Amino acid sequence: MNTDNCQAKRIYHDLINSDACEVCREVKNILDRIQLISNLDAEQIFDIRVILCELLQNAIEHGNECDLAKKIYVDVWFQENNDLLGITVKDQGCGFNTLKAMNFSFTSASGFDPANINESGRGLFIVQNLCDFMEFNTMGNAITVKKKLNSIKK
Repeated sequence: MNTDNCQAKRIYHDLINSDACEVCREVKNILDRIQLISNLDAEQIFDIRVILCELLQNAIEHGNECDLAKKIYVDVWFQENNDLLGITVKDQGCGFNTLKAMNFSFTSASGFDPANINESGRGLFIVQNLCDFMEFNTMGNAITVKKKLNSIKK
C-alpha cells in the first residue's frame, strides 16, 4: 500500500484469479466495501468502477496473457488526510516499457485523437483521465493510481 506517510484505511487487499467473471465479482465486492464507509455519489462510484475494470482487464489480457494460473494483486485504500482513493494492481507478467507507452499515447497533444487511439492503449488513457495520479513500477507490471474524492467519511 503506497500511502505517502498519510494515515490510510485499507478497503481491499487480495489476489484475484485472471478470470473475467471473478474480476467482475471482486469489483462489485470492492465497490460495496467503498460504499459502506463513504458518502460518494453515483458519478464517483462509476468512475471507480471504470478504473478498476480497466486496470484489471489490462492485467488479465496484457499482463497475465489470459493465463488462468496467474494471479492479480489488488490493493485499494483511502488516504484519509487528503480524501484520496488509492488503487494498486499488479500482474504476474513481464511488464512493458511504460515510459515509451506513456510518452507516445498520452502526452503528445499535437495530432492526438482519443477516438483513434490504439485498442491496447485506450484503457490506460481512460484511467489517466479519471485519476489525479498514475505511476507504474520500474518493471511495468504494476500500476498505482489515486483519485481525489468528495466526502469519503460516513
